[in-house]
Amino acid sequence: MADEPPIRLRGVVKSFGSGSSEVHALRGINLDISAGELFMLVGPSGCGKTTLISVVAGILRHDQGEVRLFGEDLSRMSDRCKSDFRARHVGFVFQQFNLVPTLNVQENVAITLQIGGQSRRRAMDRAAETLDQVGLGDRLGAMPSALSGGQQQRVAIARSIIHDPSILVCDEPTSALDHEKGRQVMELLRAIAIRPGRALIIVTHDNRTYKFSDRIATMEDGYIVRFVRRRFDPESVDDAPAQPAGPPAGMAAITALAAAH
Repeated sequence: MADEPPIRLRGVVKSFGSGSSEVHALRGINLDISAGELFMLVGPSGCGKTTLISVVAGILRHDQGEVRLFGEDLSRMSDRCKSDFRARHVGFVFQQFNLVPTLNVQENVAITLQIGGQSRRRAMDRAAETLDQVGLGDRLGAMPSALSGGQQQRVAIARSIIHDPSILVCDEPTSALDHEKGRQVMELLRAIAIRPGRALIIVTHDNRTYKFSDRIATMEDGYIVRFVRRRFDPESVDDAPAQPAGPPAGMAAITALAAAH
């Protein structure tokens, strides 16, 4: 379908366990995510956010419903095909940077391509180019322990985009950073990851990041209960006062914060 969005979910259900111990993580999720959109998922811990992005990324198999990524139906893929699809089309950025401490910055980024079968020389050349994109072209030989938290997250972002993924999934990418470093990381994600042909999903408890979004979905108990559409205003980013990170007290507070930012 020519007008189909890059990410399309219909009636997606996912449960864990069985009988009296069964947990309903996703309860009939319907969701479209457009190309070039910075889409955020917010909500209290245990509401299904991480399960949802794991299903979208092909890490978890859903029980019912349809998950289509760039026209491909995940339910029709074998585990091997799904793994290949994920390696080619999905990039991940996590709260914990997950850098290999014994590898330098360039090697940490290059490893993604080397695992995919590219030669070390080609992977290292591409890693240098990607690190230059994120402002770390002068730190190629540095070890992770010599970098600040913000710099380590930039390395993690470079590693996630080196293979030019169609889908970028970020799980709490700023919650381990202070306000200024978190702002820099969010600006970087908008500048590098938001483009036609790529979909970006960020799961966050960090209400400081809401102002960078184009659309925010609030989850509760396995449902998406509300969408807030925003217009990103780059002029508001520097002027907005810092707010403490962490989950709001309840659904009313989440929705109010999302709308306000």
